[in-house]
Amino acid sequence: MKITAYGVSTEEQRIFEKWQATHPDVTLQLLPDWLTAANVDLAAGSLGISAFQTGQYDAALFEKMARLQIPVLAIRNVGTDNIDFPAAAQAGIQISNVPSYSPAGIAEYVVALALQLLRRLPEVTTLVAADQLLTARGLTGRELSRQTVGVVGFGHIGQLTAKLFHQMGARVLAYDAYYHGAEPTWLRLMPDLPSLLAESNLVTLHVPGVPANHHLLNATNLALLPAEALVINTARGNLIDTPALIAALKKGALGGAAIDTFEREDQIEPAVQQQRPITDPLYRELLALPNVLVTPHIAYHTNVAVENMVQDSLANLLAYASNGQLQTPVTH
Repeated sequence: MKITAYGVSTEEQRIFEKWQATHPDVTLQLLPDWLTAANVDLAAGSLGISAFQTGQYDAALFEKMARLQIPVLAIRNVGTDNIDFPAAAQAGIQISNVPSYSPAGIAEYVVALALQLLRRLPEVTTLVAADQLLTARGLTGRELSRQTVGVVGFGHIGQLTAKLFHQMGARVLAYDAYYHGAEPTWLRLMPDLPSLLAESNLVTLHVPGVPANHHLLNATNLALLPAEALVINTARGNLIDTPALIAALKKGALGGAAIDTFEREDQIEPAVQQQRPITDPLYRELLALPNVLVTPHIAYHTNVAVENMVQDSLANLLAYASNGQLQTPVTH
């Protein structure tokens, strides 16, 4: 049996090779490039493909997979907004994801970003680099235990994030249109997003980038936040209307933002992959703001998460080989 993996990083390669040593009956082909219709021929003869990328999985790819008789795409992440599901269904390609690889890693990263914003470390770092230590000493921070944190999305990641903020003394609110579980005694579930935003000094997003959530934080909703509120996005770039965010930051309506996933990530990714300067004007504008943290979509990136992503993707392919059923299939 042959499995081909695309978009394999150096770190992932070690995990794939360790897995290979315990599965001698599987021929594993590891490729660093993203999966496209142009290079899917390299996977000919494979039972399925494991892939990880922010680039598109489009109709041309699925049509070619069908011609090559490769029936399964097992992505190594949770997000599916870059997959053309109707085209996959038409081509008869089944798809799986890894729905939960390390919620704790993302939750911890959100808290780390929050603490940096609250203590104004982006501004401090810039001033210190310019030998403006006296000015840096004049920047007054805020204490997390005095904040009201609004968690948008109360799934695995949102729940762990909320719990960490609670354990550090913050008042925590949450909103999730689809959550129907019990309400923790230390948390207040809000009836709608505007109600949550109106009371939150810090908002963190943990919902998928589906069309219904596009620009969840637009100019209207950003205006509902209290003065000097902070916004953190480690989920999907399209959740925030970037021009509206920049406008709110520039006029001082917001105190800061941490952006781990950029709205136009797919447009800047070619430059990222080729290690060229990123010229996207919105990206440059965000970077230029003193109270903004930009990180390169790495909230998930811990050793635990990477290992789970690789192993769970391969487990889906083995399950399909065994009984024709994926462990964690996705259709939209």
